Amino acid sequence: MKNERIILFSLIFCFTAIIGIGGVLSSDTVQAAESTVSMNVIVSGTGGDVTNNPYIKNNIPSSDLANQVVEMAKNGTPMVVFGDGSGPKTMIIAGVHGNELSAQIAAMKMIDYLNGKQIKGTVYIVPFVAPSITAQNERNWNGQNLNSVANVAGTPTNQIVNKAKELKIVVLGDFHSTQPGGDPGKYSALCSKAPTYESYNIANYVSKQTGCKLIIYPKAGKKYPGAVEDISNLAGIPAVTCEVVSPHGTVATGSVDNSFNQMIALLKYKGVI
Repeated sequence: MKNERIILFSLIFCFTAIIGIGGVLSSDTVQAAESTVSMNVIVSGTGGDVTNNPYIKNNIPSSDLANQVVEMAKNGTPMVVFGDGSGPKTMIIAGVHGNELSAQIAAMKMIDYLNGKQIKGTVYIVPFVAPSITAQNERNWNGQNLNSVANVAGTPTNQIVNKAKELKIVVLGDFHSTQPGGDPGKYSALCSKAPTYESYNIANYVSKQTGCKLIIYPKAGKKYPGAVEDISNLAGIPAVTCEVVSPHGTVATGSVDNSFNQMIALLKYKGVI
């Protein structure tokens, strides 16, 4: 019976991926043990084969679900949804910068972790914001730093923030890696106290849960105008940026686990897990 369920799960996902090729996938969902899982492409024109990046290929899970995400990423920005849209809605984003690899690997591990897990709410995971630059191990997309143009209509990060607004996300985490000695250069959770004070509450919780440094700014949009976190907070979506330390273009020892732990803390904040 167990083998029959595994085979059925794989067949349903393959069918879902096939009908989604060339655009946004069907909103049909499949049952994976206790949790409902669905996937769709939320931004077009960003697709790429992320397994062309050896760090991604060698470190992400090899499960059927992970393989389906990789296939979908060839068509654009994938989003994996756990839950039916009810309860607290949390969004996890990784890969705003294509060469910040630790968080992208952690997001794929989180997808595997949540598969079949009972949750209280709905979790949206965007593991690769722009798969094409992840595949090439490049930082910017079409010459743009996607963490400075989330306020520019039509950019991938702007479309993701708009999607978060549409979905009525109540907690958003944008996950990155920072160069040693860079900005901020520390294992950290960044937030602002205005106009969305809950940004501070979330970051403070993540900091206490993981031991990462809490970095606070008085108002969103001042130090990092156009950043996903800032534009989300300005739009009324409580958001934080979580950083782990790893040189760009590679994966430092322990950085994936640190990023994964930050994601776990984010989900615990609203009691989703």
